[in-house]
Amino acid sequence: MRRGLLAMLIAGGVIAGTGARAEEMRPALAGGIDDKPYLGRSGAHLAIGGYMDHEFEWLEDEGNTFDQHRFVPFITSSIGERLRVSAEIEFEHGGLVKGDGTSDGEIKLEYAVADYHVGESLNFRTGLILSPLGAFNLLHDSPLNDLTARPVVDRQLIPSTLSESGMGFFGQIYPGEASVASYELYLVNGFDEGIIETGDAPGDARLRIRGGRGSHKSDNNEDKAVTGRLGLSPRLGMDLGASLHSGAYDDDGERRLTLAALDAKLSHGPLELQGEYVTASVDVDRALYPEIADGQHGGYLQTSFHFAHDRFGHGSLLTAAARLDLVDYDRSVEGDLEEGLTLGLNFRPTEDTVYKLDVNRSWNTRPGGERDEGRDRVFFSMATYF
Repeated sequence: MRRGLLAMLIAGGVIAGTGARAEEMRPALAGGIDDKPYLGRSGAHLAIGGYMDHEFEWLEDEGNTFDQHRFVPFITSSIGERLRVSAEIEFEHGGLVKGDGTSDGEIKLEYAVADYHVGESLNFRTGLILSPLGAFNLLHDSPLNDLTARPVVDRQLIPSTLSESGMGFFGQIYPGEASVASYELYLVNGFDEGIIETGDAPGDARLRIRGGRGSHKSDNNEDKAVTGRLGLSPRLGMDLGASLHSGAYDDDGERRLTLAALDAKLSHGPLELQGEYVTASVDVDRALYPEIADGQHGGYLQTSFHFAHDRFGHGSLLTAAARLDLVDYDRSVEGDLEEGLTLGLNFRPTEDTVYKLDVNRSWNTRPGGERDEGRDRVFFSMATYF
């Protein structure tokens, strides 16, 4: 399966306009538009691709629906020998305004970076960066994943897709013949005070990190968050990672949110085992929020078994998958948990396209330890690169 945005784009083909052919394709436009460099720049390489997913969801006691969840075009361009610009534009739930003027979708720039290549071990990145917090946030594309819904920990503690405005360095080295080590290290705007979800009274407040994704335009304080990941693949089929995100979240720049994550993926023949663990620590103003949690943690463990290779055409594949989810929203009390079990079977007619059938059961445990009876969801979805 393709690993990473740039590999997919480059593999998808390169469109180049050079020399006489570029002049031949140039439209006769007025008003100086002909002078724009992208209409005939010598040596420019542009690749276009993307992915989409579409879901049918049945939710216990709430009915069923079709959801045009995501349509995400990719664009990348090489500018000379050392500079590359890449971007993703996400259309969620159609991105449309409904007839009454409201909208249940969105259109956003999810990723937009300029990478200056110094060497394989040292590259400088600026722009709207995918935060290297855990492996899933970096490899979140729907066609890459064997189950429809993302892990709970990667929707709540690491609110994927987590994109942040900033700059920094990345690269990789080769410690041995069969091993690869990689790093990413950035300064970003970080999270803001939205990590604390307030109610009608201070006692109603709760810590929900997903709501605190920061602005891409301006930081709410003078403190820049630092985020980074170290990755190691000691041999083929083994990928390990450790990552960190730490910075002030309040408007005064005095209170800190720190997230740390470990991730691993092991492959042996048709069997894959992967997981992620995340812990969050928050400096809380007890004068304002005396009851709110100052620590959360959670993770997931998933196993996948691939079989029936090429049985339904060249490149086809069946996969059975199972995932356990757990998020503890308050480490200081008993309960306040969200748990889940997902079982799935999917069919890939090609490497880049997948049809998924998933059954999910989730449970919530209230503070104090009372657990509900659980709720069921069923997904049938399709995801594909293009």
